Amino acid sequence: MDPIVIIGGGIAGATCAKVFSLDNPAFDVILISASPVVKMVANLRTIGRSIDIFDVIEQNSSALENINLKVLHNNVILLDSKKRTVTLDNGSVIKYSKLAICTGAKPKMIPMQNDINVKRFIKCIRDTETAKDFQSILSTSKRIIIVGNGGIATELVYEVSGCEIVWAIKDNNFGATFFDSVVSKFFSDFLKEDPASKSDQITKRHHFTVNQAESEQKNEFGVALGPDWHNGFSMIGKSQKNVVIEKCCQISNIYRDVASIPTEKSSHIVKSTDQDNWNVYVELSTGQIYGCDMVISATGVLPNSQVFTENNTFTLGADKALLVDNEMRTSIEHIYAAGDVCAAGWPLAAHWFQMRLWTQARQMGFYAAKCISAHIHKTSPELYFNFDVFTHVTRFFGLRVILLGLYNGQGLPLEDCSIQCRVTAKKELIKVVLRNGSMQGAVLIGETDFEETFEKLIYNQFDLSRFGEHLLDDVVDVEDFFD
Repeated sequence: MDPIVIIGGGIAGATCAKVFSLDNPAFDVILISASPVVKMVANLRTIGRSIDIFDVIEQNSSALENINLKVLHNNVILLDSKKRTVTLDNGSVIKYSKLAICTGAKPKMIPMQNDINVKRFIKCIRDTETAKDFQSILSTSKRIIIVGNGGIATELVYEVSGCEIVWAIKDNNFGATFFDSVVSKFFSDFLKEDPASKSDQITKRHHFTVNQAESEQKNEFGVALGPDWHNGFSMIGKSQKNVVIEKCCQISNIYRDVASIPTEKSSHIVKSTDQDNWNVYVELSTGQIYGCDMVISATGVLPNSQVFTENNTFTLGADKALLVDNEMRTSIEHIYAAGDVCAAGWPLAAHWFQMRLWTQARQMGFYAAKCISAHIHKTSPELYFNFDVFTHVTRFFGLRVILLGLYNGQGLPLEDCSIQCRVTAKKELIKVVLRNGSMQGAVLIGETDFEETFEKLIYNQFDLSRFGEHLLDDVVDVEDFFD
């Protein structure tokens, strides 16, 4: 039998390869990774039914190999689904029996001019190599501009020290990918902090040194960063920290120097007390122009599917992701997909939605391995289906953040919903979304110990009307509801 081939060394691909190879030692497995390192899950702990807490570590790809799992450090340049083959950048052609595409996503980039003097100061942090590049420029920077409102942008604004930050966001509140205005306000005090060097913190991620030939990336980006990617990196500039948030705006233009700025716009340049000669000048849609040492593009990601869709007729989602059914199968026989490169094509559960996060990448990679195995052995993989309630655990501003269900009321009619909050400044926030008396979602910030209880309440849809406005009061022990 031809081998099982898995493409992608990120969390989804590495998880899929490891799980399938351990479950099926009699089958040959080939993992194709464009990077010499792969992302693996460590210290996994599941709370309740589906809340996963884990670290993401980097491992040299050879460490993943076992008696039936081989790792190739190559790019796939062609998929022939009719012949069931993939062609690698070294000319090798590999035939597969089953194929899992787990190539993740690539960053959306802000518009760039052809001027190389502008391009070299526009950075995108997606993998370890780009993070190192960012660190190098940051060490001599006095002002940077961060464009975007997702997880990496929010982490950067908090973690960077000794540097003025202009944060350009398209929304009314920062962190809008995860936060509503209530949560954003809770975190606003943290923006004033200038954290000291993180060198004394324990780094969860393991780093591996590879030789020059291995470290040359064969594609634009390597495997995506994990949730605590900033640990182990110096995040210190050469000035005093100050955060300026420019809301409801986008980048209109980027100029390489003052002379490139049209004369009629020169009065819109925001002056600085200690520097007027910046690497680039960024014009916002508000009309203001900021000089800076570096621009960070953190505006989201797009599925990395192009090489597979060029010569094959996949059914695609709205963003050109590979559409998969509830057993992770694409529209082409014998081909599966998992993680950021795919789109859920099954009828979604009431409290689950897809979001391109490492949590879902791990879940999908694990489930894809179980589905491939089940289909080979002609059994059912339904036991492992785990997409009923959305859950995600991360950290922002040094605090643990747990998101459950429709935590921002996604898709719910506002007239039927109510929100209850409990806040302890800079320590804890609990927010629940209720509809007709039952819990639809929750945000838990800090060490609240409510995550398992609230997950049960979302799963079971108990009527909580009896608690009224006192649901989150200290005197009400919600856990007793299950006794």
